Amino acid sequence: MCLEGGCGACVVNVSGPHPVTKKRTTLAVNSCLLSVLACHGLDILTVEGLGNKADGYHPAQLRLAHFNGTQCGYCTPGMIMSMYSLLEAKEGRVTMAEVEDSFGGNICRCTGYRSILDAFKSLAVDANEKLVDACRDIEDLGKVCPKSGQVCAGSCPTAGEAQQPIRMIFADQREWHKVCNVSEIFTIFSQIGEKPYMLVAGNTAHDCFLVLDAIGATVTIAESNEVSFSVNVQDFIETNMTKKVIKNVALPALDPSVFVFKSFKVMATVQNARAYVNGAFLIKFNSSKDCVESARICFGGINPKFTHAVATENLLIGKNLFDNNTLQAALGTLANELDPDWVLPDTSIEYRKNLAVSLFYKCVLSIVTEDGRFPLRPAYKSGGQMLQRPLSSGKQSFDTIEKNWPLTKYVPKIEALPQTTGEAQFINDLAPQPGELFAAFVLATEVHSKIVGLDASDALKLPGVELFYSAKDIPGVNNFATAKLQLSEVEEIFCSGEVLFHGQAVGIILAETFELAQKAAKLVRISYEKVSDRPVYATVKMIMDNDNRDRFVESATKKSGELSGTKIVKGRLELAGQYHYHMETQTCICVPLEDGLDVYSSTQWMDLVQIAIADSLLIPMNSINVRVRRLGGSFGGKALRATQVACACALAAHLSRRTVRLVLPMETNMAMIGKRIGNIADYNVEVDQNGKIIKLENDFIQDYGNSINDTIEYLIYRFFASCYDSKGWKNTGKSVKTDAPTNTWCRAPGSTEAIAMVENIMEHIAHETGLCPLDVRMINLQKDHKMHQLLPQFRKDVEYDSRKRAIEDFNASNRWKKRGIAIVPAQFLTEFLGTLNAIVSIFYGDGTVSVTHGGIEMGQGINTKVAQVTAFVLGIPLEKVSVKPSVSFTSPNSFGTGGSVTSEAVSYAVKKACEMLLDRMKPIRKDNPNATWETIVQKSYAKHIDLCAEAAFSQLDIPEYLIPALGCAEIEVDILTGNVQVLRYDILEDVGESLSPGIDVGQIEGALVMGIGYYLTEALVYDVKNGALLTNRSANYKPPGAKDIPVDFRINFLRGSSNPLGVLRSKATAEPPFNTTVVVLFALRNALRAARKDAGLPDVWIPLGAPTTPDKILLLAGNTIDQYLLN
Repeated sequence: MCLEGGCGACVVNVSGPHPVTKKRTTLAVNSCLLSVLACHGLDILTVEGLGNKADGYHPAQLRLAHFNGTQCGYCTPGMIMSMYSLLEAKEGRVTMAEVEDSFGGNICRCTGYRSILDAFKSLAVDANEKLVDACRDIEDLGKVCPKSGQVCAGSCPTAGEAQQPIRMIFADQREWHKVCNVSEIFTIFSQIGEKPYMLVAGNTAHDCFLVLDAIGATVTIAESNEVSFSVNVQDFIETNMTKKVIKNVALPALDPSVFVFKSFKVMATVQNARAYVNGAFLIKFNSSKDCVESARICFGGINPKFTHAVATENLLIGKNLFDNNTLQAALGTLANELDPDWVLPDTSIEYRKNLAVSLFYKCVLSIVTEDGRFPLRPAYKSGGQMLQRPLSSGKQSFDTIEKNWPLTKYVPKIEALPQTTGEAQFINDLAPQPGELFAAFVLATEVHSKIVGLDASDALKLPGVELFYSAKDIPGVNNFATAKLQLSEVEEIFCSGEVLFHGQAVGIILAETFELAQKAAKLVRISYEKVSDRPVYATVKMIMDNDNRDRFVESATKKSGELSGTKIVKGRLELAGQYHYHMETQTCICVPLEDGLDVYSSTQWMDLVQIAIADSLLIPMNSINVRVRRLGGSFGGKALRATQVACACALAAHLSRRTVRLVLPMETNMAMIGKRIGNIADYNVEVDQNGKIIKLENDFIQDYGNSINDTIEYLIYRFFASCYDSKGWKNTGKSVKTDAPTNTWCRAPGSTEAIAMVENIMEHIAHETGLCPLDVRMINLQKDHKMHQLLPQFRKDVEYDSRKRAIEDFNASNRWKKRGIAIVPAQFLTEFLGTLNAIVSIFYGDGTVSVTHGGIEMGQGINTKVAQVTAFVLGIPLEKVSVKPSVSFTSPNSFGTGGSVTSEAVSYAVKKACEMLLDRMKPIRKDNPNATWETIVQKSYAKHIDLCAEAAFSQLDIPEYLIPALGCAEIEVDILTGNVQVLRYDILEDVGESLSPGIDVGQIEGALVMGIGYYLTEALVYDVKNGALLTNRSANYKPPGAKDIPVDFRINFLRGSSNPLGVLRSKATAEPPFNTTVVVLFALRNALRAARKDAGLPDVWIPLGAPTTPDKILLLAGNTIDQYLLN
């Protein structure tokens, strides 16, 4: 997906002889980074070869399916191969800690990781009883064979080691050489003249430089077979390495009695992230450690020329580092000589400078703590460590009603095993067609300029580049946002006039390979004419910061009151955007037919794609067959935005009469496609002495990008009151167009923003009045609301008060680590829209059942719920039910999938269709009361009874209902770095009678972790001049990883709940949990208040928003150098 080794979706296993020891070695590698040419002499094992339906499954595959560790399934093969490689490397004997440490390179947006980690930890030698009990029916691991998954009888054959050098010459005159020794490298150097070359031997860049520099390593460089020389690491950086190779790196012998080495790396996430700043320190003491003899103080992330803090190093020589005066002088000198540059998307100069200083202080604290001979205030001791993360765990509590099984039963997803084997097919897995072409978008970069010319001649000169299409080639309307579905603004498939944002598509180029299409797209020349000198503002914050209010669109005001209170509370909440991070990027394949097109689109909304393609190509809708088996995640990103990709792909296939495959690279996906709709809310509240709101005014501004099609304004109005009495409240929305892609719906759209706004106000009221935040919420609840009972009980169940007291004790005893806890209630109001159908077909030969429906499976488990409902209503085993892909022909006019309600809507239609079938077969059943299902079906067929039924859901069939939820978060902050760890997260949600508890648990966990990412790690950074998105890759946009989830993760369904308004008494599940995750900000604020109190700062309100990343946290903590003491 990412094509840079950042997501882990393409991991395979590589085995072969170690180049030095010759011992057989096995490891996981990112296939996107490993050239096939480098694989000579190695064994490569993919997930398909590990285990499959025909040959049997590997235990890792069985465990992951059993634990419901898959959702969309796009990341699953990479997860499996990472685990398999770990097992092989450790000969089957892994620990739970090793498992948890081994998935830093694997991203999963869907599951929240807990189920994946539990599945794989169940294979560990120290697996706890709970994990073992959960998989008693899964075979033991043993030493497994990669092909059969059975216990190995011996060694598998190994590919022979290549002993001869290899030379390959390609059509474009590039060469590949495989060498067997260093001397052969120099032979090649002598032959290539001045041609450019690259040595392929692992990464070409690595941050081990800083560590090597700090410890004083030397690098031996060979410039021929006979001549070599050694340099230190600093000089190596300045060495011209043309036709030279590193021969070795020598590490000096360091006497541990006098040398101390420490290194630290501060990142947005715990694993696999670029450092904000890293520090490495080597200090040589005298034998009593009260005098520094030498010091090497090195930093990365300051500026390209700065690594050594030379002035600080010199100052320390001959001094006692553990004297407060010396330490203060050193820290002051360090602050003066640090000179950070600022190149976006790097964090601010102020943060990186403060962080570097605090890392050296952390180093000193660590040394003093370990040595134990020098005085150190006990409260400072924990500052010497980075955040310590215990092994994570999770608990899930839910009801299951055995008489209703398979309904309400915890069952694995019906697609889980195919997902673990790679047999589950995504769009880009479809086999290539003869003559197929790959497509790539050509993107504009000059905002506020008019396109006056497009020249693809240079691109078309490349062998294998076939065609280029732009707006002038569209036979119909150049618009993918059809008014037929109440989308009010035109959005062009290809820009035909003024460029609205950096990354807007202007055309599409077709070539024989994916790589060639991407290369060709960059060669298309775009001629611009400047239309306006207006500055480019990519976000609403940029507009607000520059007071450019002419872009505001006033909206309706909702509710008003004229009462007055005794206390005024006012403030601002800023909520930025969020990238959906669906693992499958926007994808489409279009196949021309004799009567139209087959369209395989990664869309949540088949109807919209079908209409837009028909309108743009001027062909009838009935000639377009939209087919969707599954999506590799979506979260709203493929609801409307997938339509542009489908229209462009369809145009190319229609005009070329060839199959066209369009798969967006991650950078293009992030540049072209909008994100979560950002919001800035200003509030003014009047309350009485008890915290009761008398009057509330909330003015919010929504960042829609360049059009206002994917609106959430009405949703903010809908959700803002939440569970509170909103008498006297006034809510006013404004829309802003920014110079960015059209922002769109993202998981829990509108409700996320509304509940964050109102709950932030509740916290602010509590702060200004000195009241308990939970008491403020209680006094403002709607009369007779269910939350009057749920909130006090939840407070008791999570032991909020005793934990809060323990946190106060912890904070009093720790200056540089602080903890906080908070609780948030949230109310979600469902909304059912449109029409969705289902077709249930019974096959008389064996009584098996197939279902197809108008919903889209994108990881939320809709097909599993449909299968469970089908089996329950028909009274047959779940194994007899198969759910087929969604197709526009069988499910025409279907509304888009989203809002957490489609599973219910489709289940309603399935239930109706099954009841129709049962009604038809009722006479047969009456005459044969003891007959088997198969017999009843066969007799019904013999009586010419139609065994296929279609039924539809409409938005009038299910009334809206409320879903209350509560979240409690406890966090810990490293006050010296700004890093945050979620120690525990509890959620209670009313899910009614869960149709499928395993599915619903997974949806809740995934939503919570995505929400934690939104509020704590995921930052969108734009170029302030041209509006380009700079955090546009897996390397610099960081969702949570496996070690960023709550250490203690507790999911609780409200026991004994039943929803008479829902389908089979169930409720939707996926969006309410996300709404509770703003609680991490409130817990963080409480921790920061404790830190600021220690810093001697007044207890003022601390505005926190999304995202509150480590750089913001450190600067809010109030640290100054004079606080960095030892005693």
